[in-house]
Amino acid sequence: MFPINDLFLLNGLRENERQQVCAKLTETVDFERGEIIYDEAHFRNAIGVFLAGKGYAGDGSATKASFTEGDVFGAAALFGAGECYVSRIVAKTACRILFIPEESLRTIMEEYPVCAVNYITFLSQKIRYLNGKIAQYTADGASARLYRLLCDRADADGCVSAVNVSLLARLTGLGRTSIYRAMTELEANGLIERQNKNIFLRR
Repeated sequence: MFPINDLFLLNGLRENERQQVCAKLTETVDFERGEIIYDEAHFRNAIGVFLAGKGYAGDGSATKASFTEGDVFGAAALFGAGECYVSRIVAKTACRILFIPEESLRTIMEEYPVCAVNYITFLSQKIRYLNGKIAQYTADGASARLYRLLCDRADADGCVSAVNVSLLARLTGLGRTSIYRAMTELEANGLIERQNKNIFLRR
């Protein structure tokens, strides 16, 4: 179980301040495996924190991101998002989610400005990561072509299992040497992780 006291939003607060904020964070919801946590029809204007369990963003055939204890989602549902949310987040296992509504987040930021800085830092990290993925996905180089293929072939866990380099070379039109070089580049950029013959897409 992820301790709420370790939430990124509370970085820089004194212990008594952390306790005061944690006392405001009480809205938790349990989800069963396979249950939709967020999508266009099921969402709230709140960020969510995985306190327990795992989840993923995707449509079941392709995974955009994986979530585990301590991970945060839902920033796109806040501050002017209206009644629209574009991602679909599903419980991979039984989950417990802490929801922090926009109104509560505003109050916390007003009372503790450092929390506002922490939230801006969180959003900036997301933007940098997404910019990197966009650049990688839209580029024309070998690593970009391989990355697009891996995204298309990944399962709900973001895993491409039993990777066959010859098959990847054939599907991308690249040589085996280029495939190995592209894998090294993608791993160095934090976009994939290799474990034996499996490749995991990183968030």
